[in-house]
Amino acid sequence: MVGEEENVPPPASWRVYIGGEPVGDLYPHGFDQPWTSCRFAPLPGWSSELESLFKAQSEAAKNRFPIDQMGPVKEIRDRGVQLHPLVEGGGAAITPLIIYIENSEARFR
Repeated sequence: MVGEEENVPPPASWRVYIGGEPVGDLYPHGFDQPWTSCRFAPLPGWSSELESLFKAQSEAAKNRFPIDQMGPVKEIRDRGVQLHPLVEGGGAAITPLIIYIENSEARFR
């Protein structure tokens, strides 16, 4: 039925991998050049340690990246974040320049 199809959530566009492990799915809902805004749905690989790292990175950004708060930013980058497309014809995996994940929201560029 057509009405039932309208209630189906859109497919995730990307699966987030950190250190080669899948940690969550991204469902885009907006763009604010150069950022892509998404809903973040954690997978079993998402941990309190990762959540804490991303919170610390967001705090560093709010403080304009002081040198003494750059550790989490570097650690996230060093772990290797990749976004693998989940939609047909989505192209190759991408490595975001930076990605923020807070609660159920994410944004990257």
